[in-house]
Amino acid sequence: MAEIIEVSVTLHIAVADASDGPALALRAAEHFSHVSHAQIAAFNEVNRVHSADHGTVEAVTSIVAGAGRGP
Repeated sequence: MAEIIEVSVTLHIAVADASDGPALALRAAEHFSHVSHAQIAAFNEVNRVHSADHGTVEAVTSIVAGAGRGP
C-alpha cells in the first residue's frame, strides 16, 4: 500500500514584460508542476540504479494555490 507524503515546494518565477505578471507566473507554475508517468518511471529507474533507498514513487499530484509577489 502506498503512503502519501506531502512535500511543500516554492517556485520563484521571474517574469518580464508581462501586463499581468502574477497571472503569467500562475500559468507557468501550473505547467511546470505537472509530472508525467514517464517522468515518474524515469525517476524510479535512476533511483533503483543509483540509490540505496528502496521503494518506488507511484504517483505525484500537485496543487497550485496562486501566485504572489516575492520578496
